[in-house]
Amino acid sequence: MTLKRMIDADKLRLPKAPLPEILVLALAALVRLWRLDYHSFWFDEIVSLDWASQPPSEIWDIGFQLVREKHPPGYYLTLHFWQQWLSLFGLEQSDIALRSLGSLLGVLTVLGVLLLATRLSGRATGLLAALFVALSPAFAWYSQELRMFQPTATAIVWAVYCLVTALATNPQSPIPNPQSRILYWLGLIASLTYALYSYLFAAFFLPGLGLSLLVLAWKRWRHLAEGVISLGVAGLLFLPLARNAWLINDSESPRMDAYADFGANLWRQIRVFTVWRVDWADWLVTGSLIFFAGLIVAGLLLRGKEGKPVGLLLLLWSLPPLAIAGLLQATNANIFKEDRYYLFLAPFALWAGARGIVALARWQGWAGWGSAALAGGLLAAALPGLWTPGLLREDWRAASAYVADYQELSPGLSAGGVAHANYLYPAVEWYLYQRVPRESLPVYGLFGGPLTLDQMDTVIGPPLHGIETALGAQTVWLWQSHLAGVDDLGLVEQWLDEHYPLITEQFPAGVALKGYALHTRYATLPALGSHALFPRAEIAPAIELTACEVMTPQVAALDDRMHPPSGWVHIRLWLRATGPVGQDYGLAARLMGEDGVWGEMLARPNSALERFPPSRWLAGEWMRVEADVNLNPATPAGRYEIVVGMGQGEEVICGLVEVSR
Repeated sequence: MTLKRMIDADKLRLPKAPLPEILVLALAALVRLWRLDYHSFWFDEIVSLDWASQPPSEIWDIGFQLVREKHPPGYYLTLHFWQQWLSLFGLEQSDIALRSLGSLLGVLTVLGVLLLATRLSGRATGLLAALFVALSPAFAWYSQELRMFQPTATAIVWAVYCLVTALATNPQSPIPNPQSRILYWLGLIASLTYALYSYLFAAFFLPGLGLSLLVLAWKRWRHLAEGVISLGVAGLLFLPLARNAWLINDSESPRMDAYADFGANLWRQIRVFTVWRVDWADWLVTGSLIFFAGLIVAGLLLRGKEGKPVGLLLLLWSLPPLAIAGLLQATNANIFKEDRYYLFLAPFALWAGARGIVALARWQGWAGWGSAALAGGLLAAALPGLWTPGLLREDWRAASAYVADYQELSPGLSAGGVAHANYLYPAVEWYLYQRVPRESLPVYGLFGGPLTLDQMDTVIGPPLHGIETALGAQTVWLWQSHLAGVDDLGLVEQWLDEHYPLITEQFPAGVALKGYALHTRYATLPALGSHALFPRAEIAPAIELTACEVMTPQVAALDDRMHPPSGWVHIRLWLRATGPVGQDYGLAARLMGEDGVWGEMLARPNSALERFPPSRWLAGEWMRVEADVNLNPATPAGRYEIVVGMGQGEEVICGLVEVSR
């Protein structure tokens, strides 16, 4: 069937399982289920999990009061019961299983758009609109996030669908009787109330929805009365929450002029709704946005053959919330701050774009086909970037996995951890304790801030020092993120730098990870793992390399997670002074292959050798010295040796490293 014939066949009765619709829904599912665990949970998602872990009564109380948490309780309750259900199968800590809730809701959004756009605009427009929502990068992203933005969009779409279907007057409509309409009015109330109790900005949608009721039910007084009652019920249910939101409105929020930069904000929304965060050339991004903007404007303004003012309806479902937000800039300049704030408007903007394409097809078939292919191609081309290191937000999984791997190879060295700001603790806990027992590496969220310099010895020092003295830990790990307003001067890190040598630092996206040796000098050699080698070789006068450990035996030459662009091999050496050491020798460590050197040791301030120079070592004691060997990103895959020396005496092979590309 040609596109023109599909457009002219608005009254065609579709088979129960039409193949194009099934393919669009399958594509939506594929996009939303693709690599669900690529991104680790970031701070906001951990907050969602933290709230959802509370009893339902407390979730309701906290979310309803809007004091301790700025978002209402609807989504948190949903996540709570979803996680409880997953616990029946042992999946309550599975990133994939937890995120599949948003993915399923994302597919429901596509289904709602498909049904709604097909009902009002015909099959061709419905398929295109659903396809665009299925391929929307922003929808794919937020379908894989444990936040309320995708669920709100789902609820809004289905609320509109229930409204439109309840007002259907076609004799062939599947709901020709008032009794059936009641079910859709109830669906409207439930969907709209859920949206309002999940995300406060959903209230901006109410005026446009009310006006669309007038447009659809004008002079059909019974239908209009039913719609007014249904919207009124939803409004009354929302009223107590709206009152709380008004009472706790932050008087300290920054202000700006109403509608300041409104054109730029509209332009930004078009980008969010379409190609979003692509890393393309500026001319290509601009051209893509102009193309989509033209389609959307055409779909909003041009008259179609639907027999209903669909363009006006789409205008009412997309612009009023943005207009209200522009007005409220006078009380809160951050009302357009985040891309996700108005995601619930994207289905209607993309529907308008699909309608514009159909209008082009009626004028010139080739223009319609070409525009449809180009729009779908641009959206599809923007998708792969979502699962690349450049869009990693906070890689708590990688940071915690590094610590877990290190500790699993350190049977004789106990450790403790600090999730710097106390609200970061759940993120560390979530991933770390999937790998190591809680009792083997206790972690503390110590500081809520703001920290000041005069607190170094009273607030900051005692708990940090207690990890060594009270716990007997020999290593401490420091996770840092989101420290603005808590530790702007970096005082916690400064205290640790002043007291302990640094063993490594890692830089996963959005997180800074540092390890410190609480013990460096040992009267007896601790128990080492089976991976340790014992060369017992003299590498400088009166200095014996007793043992060495390669702590990262598998490394990628190209590292895009912990410290782009290259991999680091972490080594731990146990050196012993066999007598008085006459001078301070420097350490060298290299990654060696048959064809030469492929990695050199990083020179790092505050190392153990810097704090404890060899000339001050006591004869017979072992010194713990750790270092990172930085690989050449061009290192070929294969097996390499780590060679250690001090520029004097023998160079020693300390272990093997398997390098991958």
